[in-house]
Amino acid sequence: MQMIPLHRFHHVSGIIAAILLALLLLGTATGRYTLAWIHLQSTETMTNATHIRTFSLGRFDPTCPQCI
Repeated sequence: MQMIPLHRFHHVSGIIAAILLALLLLGTATGRYTLAWIHLQSTETMTNATHIRTFSLGRFDPTCPQCI
């Protein structure tokens, strides 16, 4: 019988758990409502967020002389 390394077992069991969780969330009404609630909360948070003063990232580009 071939021995399976522990880290390989953890990796495979983690993938299986992620697939089962995704199926559970997408396959049940409660899971779909939960995903919709998370989406609405995150978009509302992004809409109401106070943004930091923006600046041009072009000033970090050494090939852009007019940006300096």
